[in-house]
Amino acid sequence: MKRLSIIILLSFLLGACNDQTKSIELTDNTEVKLQAESMAQLLLKSDFKSFSKFTHPKVIEMMGGEEKMIETLESGTKAMAAEGTGFLSISIGEPSKIISINNELQCTLSQTIEMKVPNGKLTVKSTLIAISTNNGKSWYFIDTSGKNIETMQKLLPNLSSDLVISANEKPVFSKD
Repeated sequence: MKRLSIIILLSFLLGACNDQTKSIELTDNTEVKLQAESMAQLLLKSDFKSFSKFTHPKVIEMMGGEEKMIETLESGTKAMAAEGTGFLSISIGEPSKIISINNELQCTLSQTIEMKVPNGKLTVKSTLIAISTNNGKSWYFIDTSGKNIETMQKLLPNLSSDLVISANEKPVFSKD
């Protein structure tokens, strides 16, 4: 009888864990997209200080720190504006399956950026890699800019080889 009670208790706990895992996965998928969309809006508003909170620390380090990154983004935006170029919109696709690897959650999302350029509009599609080090509460994003997973793993060796990065698409120009 005691053994049967233990089996029933274990079955209940395993069932509860399975249900919890499913709901966490759903929440993670929702949260990663919401945070990616927030990051995109911050970029459109040129709020680079807030935008940097979504930037992977390795990228910030490579750019010389947060302040240097912000300066680079500000000067780049000014240079673009002087040339008649700027961001019009950024849309984020649905996240891929979230992969758990070495205490990180990882997935990819598609990103479509529309930019104003002289005499028209440029549409650029790319893949974002999303990484969470705190079980999906907050996410960092890295634009792959057409690089494959092997190249991205040189920057971030912990990236799962199971992440799918879409093939590089050529930007599409639409004349005004």
